[in-house]
Amino acid sequence: MTNILLSLTPFIFITFLGYTLGYLKIFDQQNARSLNLFLFYVAIPALIVKIVTESNIGDVAQHQLFSYFLMQIICGSGAFYLTRIYFKKGMSEALIWALTVALCNHVLLILPITKVFFTEDVSFQVSSIIVMDCVLLISIITFFLEVVSHEKFQLKLFLKRIFFNPLILSILFSSIVKVLDLNFGTGPVNYTLTKLSECTMPVGLLALGIILSQVSSNIINTLTLSIAFLKLIMSPLLLFFFGFIFFDAKIYDLEGALLVSVGPCGAMALAFCAAYNVSPDGLVKAIFLSTVLSFVSIILMIQLL
Repeated sequence: MTNILLSLTPFIFITFLGYTLGYLKIFDQQNARSLNLFLFYVAIPALIVKIVTESNIGDVAQHQLFSYFLMQIICGSGAFYLTRIYFKKGMSEALIWALTVALCNHVLLILPITKVFFTEDVSFQVSSIIVMDCVLLISIITFFLEVVSHEKFQLKLFLKRIFFNPLILSILFSSIVKVLDLNFGTGPVNYTLTKLSECTMPVGLLALGIILSQVSSNIINTLTLSIAFLKLIMSPLLLFFFGFIFFDAKIYDLEGALLVSVGPCGAMALAFCAAYNVSPDGLVKAIFLSTVLSFVSIILMIQLL
């Protein structure tokens, strides 16, 4: 138990550092937005290229990915309906709420934890889920955000925005590299991609802490509790249900997916807020609350597996 808690301290420290810098007025919400824009346009695309080109998703049991994707669809749709209909959020914001529930904070938190406590097989399973999220989930959400975030729909401008979207570009580029079986080797391209992708975790957590310092009141409310329930309770239950019903899978057959399912809401949503001019105030509260609560669920899942 102590080792697990100690392994989480870097994530807690970086978030707390961001909170402190924001509280002392050294950084403000505009600085956090700049950090998130850096993630959206530079670091996350580099990470997508790195993960997609180096992973082989075909080696992972398809029942695990299929069960996880079904769970994402239901929980993400539930978050969209809840925030759009019940809490009256705008269309773009509701889509980002759906993203933060469907897209776990696996890059910043779960993947590093699996490398500490589990075998390479489990880390590979988590990496494969990240690849699937990059190729499918992020593409779908980005597509709909481009549709709803502009009042007047013009096909030519829409296709231009889609084509030049950094996330879509990185997915297309990495998919082509993968299909052509190209190798970046150990040269400057690989080095640059590695260093940029490594920025994702610390920069994302730092920005999260800064934003939290500006909106730290009323963190626990009906919306954040509902989102935390969807992410931390419904997600693993649905995942195990689908795995059991469709594939007769046992807990050990779903190790990587179960670890991701008990992780917190995806902090990548904050980068989408910066890119699509959506207020991150409510989202950062839900991400923070789910992150704190997920320490319990992650520890329990590690003990179970």
